[in-house]
Amino acid sequence: MNHRFKIGERVRVIGILADFYPGKIGTVVAVRPHETGITELDHYVIEIPDVEMGDTVFCDFQLSSTSTLNAHDSESP
Repeated sequence: MNHRFKIGERVRVIGILADFYPGKIGTVVAVRPHETGITELDHYVIEIPDVEMGDTVFCDFQLSSTSTLNAHDSESP
């Protein structure tokens, strides 16, 4: 199955949940595929530095690739 994010990939928490995670950038440590096979509903276990809340699990749509954001951030307005 082709998941959007791979184990070891760095990701950013986005949306309303980002306010609860000051680091907002973490590393994918596990992928939990959705039972329907719809990858947009996959869950990812993310390790975020300085966050000690046990498993930090996010849905696909709550995450963004850091490489995508870095490319966007470097564009001129």
